[in-house]
Amino acid sequence: MPPHPHCHWRDSQAWKQLGLEMSTTSDEACKMYDAILTQVVNHFDDGALGGMAKCLERMTEADPNFVLGLAMKHSFNLQLIHHNYTHAQEVYHMMELSQQPHVKPWERKHAEATKLLSEGKFNDACSLWEDILLDHPKDLLSLKMLHEIYIINGNSCGLRDSIARVAPYWTPDMPHYGDMLAMYGFGLEETNMYDVARQKAQQAGCLNILILILTVFIENDTFVHLSHVLRKLGIMHALEINPYNAWATHCLAHVNEMTGNHKDGLAFMAETEANWNYTSLKSHNYWHWALYYHEMGDFESAAGLLDNQILPTMKETKSWFALTDAASLCFRLEAEDYDIGNRWPQFAEIAKDNKYNHVMPYADFNVALASLRGGDWESAQGMLEGLKKVVKNNEGDIARAYNEVTIPVIEATMAYEKGDFDRAVDILKPLKYQMYRMGGSHAQRDIFNNLTIHAGLRSKRPENQNFASQLLHTRKQLKVNSPLADRLLLGLATA
Repeated sequence: MPPHPHCHWRDSQAWKQLGLEMSTTSDEACKMYDAILTQVVNHFDDGALGGMAKCLERMTEADPNFVLGLAMKHSFNLQLIHHNYTHAQEVYHMMELSQQPHVKPWERKHAEATKLLSEGKFNDACSLWEDILLDHPKDLLSLKMLHEIYIINGNSCGLRDSIARVAPYWTPDMPHYGDMLAMYGFGLEETNMYDVARQKAQQAGCLNILILILTVFIENDTFVHLSHVLRKLGIMHALEINPYNAWATHCLAHVNEMTGNHKDGLAFMAETEANWNYTSLKSHNYWHWALYYHEMGDFESAAGLLDNQILPTMKETKSWFALTDAASLCFRLEAEDYDIGNRWPQFAEIAKDNKYNHVMPYADFNVALASLRGGDWESAQGMLEGLKKVVKNNEGDIARAYNEVTIPVIEATMAYEKGDFDRAVDILKPLKYQMYRMGGSHAQRDIFNNLTIHAGLRSKRPENQNFASQLLHTRKQLKVNSPLADRLLLGLATA
């Protein structure tokens, strides 16, 4: 495993010089905080340090009352709704510690944001992290938490703007500068507002790299060659700083997907594979690779990545993240009549283990999908009933998203699985412009377009078939090079 460019862990004085004075007097706690954060933003466990778990142990031993360290620990854990109750006592203890007079105001805000997260009040938590960045724009923990939560709640503009407003305060000599750029690039990709990126760069005027975020958009209404586009976006610059930056690679994979540059995407993923296939993004980056094959109609190659990379990672890690990659890919392939064979039963154990986790709406949909396709309707129904109980007892904004969007989408999926395609369309159609609340990226949420399109195509109602047709036309207008849309539209024309 290659080392990260930043491995000289910062003590209390180094953090203070960065404008991030901490209340702990333990240099060891400060250094382990740095080590944990570095591993988190780079999606890997550093074996030389014993991984994140060992670093967390060392940080806690060095200072059990380190409020910022506790806030970091609980913030990463509390993204799962079911932990709201499990970690209640730990959060309460952290809040008590945060009221001590020596705790810095920005650390206290981190504790408060963590408490709000534990209550499912994701938007309020994000407001506090945004507030922290007003006075502490170099606070990577706030940036990372905002990035994670804005992915969970589908806030694309938040993804972009949370980085854009602080980017001028960062300089290339700072640790994690490339990580900041990778997150910024992802926010830009998710909003497709490259012209605004140009304006922001010109207004900032103080960082050469921001000037390079500029001319991304289009020349004569066609995208310039992707490598040049992304160099200007800052993503390629992030990879120049650290070619092992898995999130920067992930950003580039997204842009290739969304702009229809599937062949460029295939080449890029193959060339960089060794740089990211040891990280926790391994399964997800292989999923992006497989999406190119699926879009191009090369189902065998997509299934090869599923069998050789994605499913093995899912079984090894037993993670919801890898399950979402595998399940959504299986659905896409099967929807176009590719024989999935005995793959769905492989999801059973992991789907059961994750049915009450409720990490994010997008993940819950995939867990339900895997259960349904695997024939375990009891687990899927149990998960749905469990979700209804959770939202009934939770007043947070994420609970509203579950109630208003996620539960109906799962019910539509159940109707689809029963062959009641008309009911599936009836449920999904009014939610068309609410799907961002399922969380995830545009590429991930494309599964809901696929579900709606295939339900419409299979419906016996002409109006539903027309709806599916118009969704395909929309897809073709937004992504000119979409072989998937071409295939399905051709099938409609010849039906």
